[in-house]
Amino acid sequence: MESKQIQKAGENSQQYQAGTIIINQGTTEERVKAIFSEMIPSALQAYTSDAYAIAKQRIEMLENNVWLKLDTIDGFLQAFADPAFQILLRKAQQTAAATERDDDYALLSELLVCHVQKGSDRKNRAGINQAIEIVDQIDNDALCALTVAHAVTNYLPVSGDCMEGLHVLDSLFSQLMYQELPVGTAWFDHLDVLGAIRISMLSMKSFSEYFASQLNGYACTGVKADSDDYKKAAEILRNVQVSGSLLVPNECLDGYMRLKICNESSIDDLTSNDGSVRIPLSDNQIDAIRQVWKLYEKDANLQKQATTKFTKLCEGFDSLHKVQLWWDSIPNAFQITCVGKILAHTNAKRCSPGIPDLI
Repeated sequence: MESKQIQKAGENSQQYQAGTIIINQGTTEERVKAIFSEMIPSALQAYTSDAYAIAKQRIEMLENNVWLKLDTIDGFLQAFADPAFQILLRKAQQTAAATERDDDYALLSELLVCHVQKGSDRKNRAGINQAIEIVDQIDNDALCALTVAHAVTNYLPVSGDCMEGLHVLDSLFSQLMYQELPVGTAWFDHLDVLGAIRISMLSMKSFSEYFASQLNGYACTGVKADSDDYKKAAEILRNVQVSGSLLVPNECLDGYMRLKICNESSIDDLTSNDGSVRIPLSDNQIDAIRQVWKLYEKDANLQKQATTKFTKLCEGFDSLHKVQLWWDSIPNAFQITCVGKILAHTNAKRCSPGIPDLI
C-alpha cells in the first residue's frame, strides 16, 4: 500500500512535510527512576507480605545512593537502558533487600558504577557480578581486612619525598581502617569460602620486608655523598639536562644520596616542569636516571641498615604501625582473586573517593 501526503498552502507560506518522526532524547533521570521502580517487584517477588516492607525500604536506601552518582558518572544514565546492566541492577536490589548494613548500599552503588566504567571487559563483569552477590554475606571485619591488604599491595605514593609519601599512606590507611583489623584465622577462612582470596601454604613476607621492596626508592642505599659515584651521578644527570635536585639526602641512610623517587618503577613516570605544565622526560633522560640507579651501593649490610631505618620511620606513623602489626600476624600467604580485588577496590573508593582507579 502506498501512502501519499498532500499539502496545500497559500502564497508566500512555508510548507513542511513529514512521515513518521522519532525523537530520541536518551534516558532521562525521570526514566531512570521509573526503571528502578519497575524492577523492584521482580526483585521482591520471593518475599512474603511480612518481609516486603522492610526489603522495599532497604532497596530505597540503595536507590538513594545511586541517585548521588547519576550526575557525576559519565554514561550512568544511559546504562539503565542496557539489558546487562538491568540484570546487574536487579541483583543489586536483591542483595540490598537482604542486608541490614548501611554501608552495603553505598558499596553496591559503587559496584554498579564499576560496571558502567569497566564492565565492557568480561573478566571485570564476571568479578563485579560475583562481588554484588556476596556483599550481604561478607563480615565487616573481613571486608576491612581485605581492603587494607589490597591497599598494601597496590597503592603507592606519588611523592619522591620519603616522609611525605609515608604521611600520604598513613592518611589513606586511617580512612580504610574504619574498624579494628581482625586477628586469628576466622576472617581468613571466611574470605576463602566466599572466593575473595585463595589461601597458600606458604608463609607471609614480613611487613618490613615486603613494604621496603614496594618502596625501594625510599628504603635504599643510594650513593655516598661527595664520593666519585656521586660526582658521576651528578654528571650523568647534568649531561641530559636533568636537575641535580633529583638527588636528595637519604632519610634511611646517613651520608648517602638517593634519587627522589618512591620506587624504581616510578622512574618511567617522572616529569619535568615547564611553567604550569608537566612534561614527560625523554627516553635519554629516563635511561640516564636508570644509570644513576645502577650506581647505588650493593653492600648487603648497608641495605639492611636502610631497611631497618625505613621500618622505624613507618612505625612512627600510627596507622602504618597498626597495619604492620596486623600484617605480621597473618598465618599464611594468600592471593586476592578478581572478585576480591573488585570488592576491595570499590570499598576503598567508598572510604576514600580520591584514590586512583586500578581496575
